[in-house]
Amino acid sequence: MKMVSIAGLCIIAAILCKLFSSEGKEYALYIKLAAAASVMSAVLLFISPIAEMIRDIYEKAGADKEYLTILFKALGICYITQFACDMCKDSGENALASHAELAGKISLMTLALPLFSALSDVIDGLV
Repeated sequence: MKMVSIAGLCIIAAILCKLFSSEGKEYALYIKLAAAASVMSAVLLFISPIAEMIRDIYEKAGADKEYLTILFKALGICYITQFACDMCKDSGENALASHAELAGKISLMTLALPLFSALSDVIDGLV
């Protein structure tokens, strides 16, 4: 039922944006931002049970909690980057969207460096 509410919000926001796009583009942008913020807050409610399930799986597997932290940070970077890129593209700033995307990719690479180090240690142990 929550998904129906989110879809309805998005449809209403899209209609309002079309109505305001000819006279006041800044109002359309405000509507987009408000709708996006509302959808993101609703999505965070969906993510909570998923995060708990992933945490339980990691605990049962006996995996290092550092990897779980890296996983959640990487997911957060991906979602935030996608959100920022979409907002920039919607406001007509494609160059800014490309820069946000590049920053997200570099952030992920920086975050993944400990994983590459651990993988290198595993390979050295096998050889």
